[in-house]
Amino acid sequence: MTIEQKALVNGLNDKVQQLLLICERTKAERNTLRTELVERDAKIDGLQVSIRELEEKNKKLQLADAFKVSSEDTREAKLKIGRIVREIDKCMALLNN
Repeated sequence: MTIEQKALVNGLNDKVQQLLLICERTKAERNTLRTELVERDAKIDGLQVSIRELEEKNKKLQLADAFKVSSEDTREAKLKIGRIVREIDKCMALLNN
């Protein structure tokens, strides 16, 4: 083998070694990224569960709030009932006459 050929073979060997190193680094990085992806997927799943729970809790709170009666509403209802009862009493009095 000539000196030129040896130099070419050595150059090719160096480049192959560099490519192998790059390949190993790429594999390690790919594995790291896969691990991160799995962790993030798990975190997303957990957050989606939390979102569903919070949405359900929000619906329950909205429903409870819809049935909540303020003291002002109660007072107005009592006044209306009182007026209706008085009108009924008047009607009954007129019917008895």
